[in-house]
Amino acid sequence: MKNFLMAVAVCAALKVAAGPVKVIFDTDMYTDYDDIGALAMLHALADAGECELLAVVQSTRGNTGLAVVEIVNRYYGRPDLLVGALHDTGVCGPGARGFNLLQKYEGWYRYADSSQAPDATEVFRKTLAAQPDGSVVVCAVDFMTNLRRLLESKGDQYSPLDGRALVAKKVKKAVIMACSYPTGKEHNSAGDWEASKITFDQWPTPIVFSDWQYGRYIFTGRVVSELPDTRNPVRDAYAYRLPPRDKVNDTTYDRLAGHPSWDQTAILAAVRELDRYFNTERGTYRMMGTKGENEWVADESSPNCRLTVKMSKEDVGKVIDELMARPPKRAAVR
Repeated sequence: MKNFLMAVAVCAALKVAAGPVKVIFDTDMYTDYDDIGALAMLHALADAGECELLAVVQSTRGNTGLAVVEIVNRYYGRPDLLVGALHDTGVCGPGARGFNLLQKYEGWYRYADSSQAPDATEVFRKTLAAQPDGSVVVCAVDFMTNLRRLLESKGDQYSPLDGRALVAKKVKKAVIMACSYPTGKEHNSAGDWEASKITFDQWPTPIVFSDWQYGRYIFTGRVVSELPDTRNPVRDAYAYRLPPRDKVNDTTYDRLAGHPSWDQTAILAAVRELDRYFNTERGTYRMMGTKGENEWVADESSPNCRLTVKMSKEDVGKVIDELMARPPKRAAVR
């Protein structure tokens, strides 16, 4: 009994000592708005001491996407959070629309054009090099372009290690929202299929996949969209994009509860223990051919896995909604 109690005490101490989960968030902040909900969740979890948001990078370029990131960061009282964007290639994002946020939140962002921001690969390397070994979770809910460039990067002023060695040394796991189960063609993995192939084949630490099928029927966002009309960019983005209640039904893409939650499920998997919400299936996704198709390869010996249902999707949605609607702990810096 004494030994058992000592073991429990040691486990509890180790859990406390582990501290907040260190996260780098890689987003496309594109035409969809689950990215905004995912970023809001990370800030809410950081406010609660569950994670430390180290940096946000995006894989879309030459658009207002990073300004949207910065508006959300400022709303949660973190205006100086390190950000970066893909340069010289990639897909353009929402353009002048910016989810209708840039005019209302003028002065809340540094980079009206994402191409003016620091390069995403440099931000990745700088951030990883400064962290303890095996401590960082990379959460990517976008094209794999940034991850490929990180893997292929050379040693620099931040670390003499090449990208793959730096990832192997500093990253605990990657959580990636991508791919269609069991086969198919999905936006994130197909958007830069060559980068997806390289990333899935060469990433040196475990990967947790939250695929299209898992998040498709977890509907969230109605709660935050119907909050009072105050200065809340998360509320504003969802109110702007989510169809009104009388325009949705059981056959429409969005539903009464909201929008599919592809990116938000990846946040839960990145920060909280997997078995709290999910079952998992061991194996990995791999890219096929040259048109962006993927397939799932089940393999019990694989370090990788995909999320499957444990908690009901409705209940997972309630967890996500609460985090997206949770008021900031810090006052917005204006």
